[in-house]
Amino acid sequence: MPDLPIVSADPRMCLTDKNPSLSRSGMIALCFAGALLFCEIVTVQAEELAPHSRVEWAGVIESRGLNESSGLAASKRQQNVLWSMNDSGGNAELFALSTSGKHLGSWMLDMPKPSDWEAMTSFVWEQNPYLLVADIGDNFAVRGQVSYTIIPEPDIEKLAPDARLKPVQTQTFTYPDGPRDSEAIAVDADQGEILIMSKRTKPIELYRLPLDLGRNSGPPRPTPDRVAEKITSLNGLEKPDQAAADLYGDAWPFLAMPTGMSLHGNRLLVTTLEHALLYDRRNWAAPPQRIALPYIGQREAITFAGDKGEVAYLTHEREYGMRHAHLLRLTLSPPE
Repeated sequence: MPDLPIVSADPRMCLTDKNPSLSRSGMIALCFAGALLFCEIVTVQAEELAPHSRVEWAGVIESRGLNESSGLAASKRQQNVLWSMNDSGGNAELFALSTSGKHLGSWMLDMPKPSDWEAMTSFVWEQNPYLLVADIGDNFAVRGQVSYTIIPEPDIEKLAPDARLKPVQTQTFTYPDGPRDSEAIAVDADQGEILIMSKRTKPIELYRLPLDLGRNSGPPRPTPDRVAEKITSLNGLEKPDQAAADLYGDAWPFLAMPTGMSLHGNRLLVTTLEHALLYDRRNWAAPPQRIALPYIGQREAITFAGDKGEVAYLTHEREYGMRHAHLLRLTLSPPE
């Protein structure tokens, strides 16, 4: 049996064993299995700037239909329930799962098939829970407009398997400085705003739109495009230097790209393909806290869960529709 790659709290250690008897795919598979074993048996301690944080394996995403889990949102209606969806090429379909990955059901939305769903979030507005799904993927920055759709969050215990979820708002928007690719969106209902994070710009940029559900009684009506306002550029989202490129192979150029974010109070939690980063919205210029994550495949989405801003969940893609898609649980230090 060949030597297994080293599995460490530092995900960069995962692919450092250049065993000539293993193909790259074989190394990745062994690394994947080793990282999962590590997550399941010993919690991964964050190394830098995020004291008392840990990462644990929470379970396998049971639904074979949920391959990419490009967006993730914690239910505002029921405890221990998450919502997710597939990205480009997928139907307008939402999946409900438990915080251990158990499949709880899936339902189609009463809307056209999206172009490139990439992000979602949940929020409460005027004491009612909602889900927001964002059609904001734009790999080549060519889309003239992108959009988000808001749906009242259903009670899955009362929802028929063939029910269709009805949106209350679909809003198109543009960016002030040309098209942007994005996989990260969040809602601050208290401030009445939606936050969107670019994926491929250098530096990464944060935008906002107004959240307005007051005019949406009855079926959604077409509205003019809105223009997102740029808030700030963010530091801390830089890929490892060239010296580390051989640790990651083809994935190296993409490691710092944000693939999901979630907001709780002043905490903005961002996941990249390498690490999770925790920003303080009161001071965007401050360096983010870094939470080291195991490098076990393409990380897709992240969401805070619960009322305290101390727990979050992350998803990984089911590569090529094969093997397992995994759910990780983050426990963070309490907010200040």
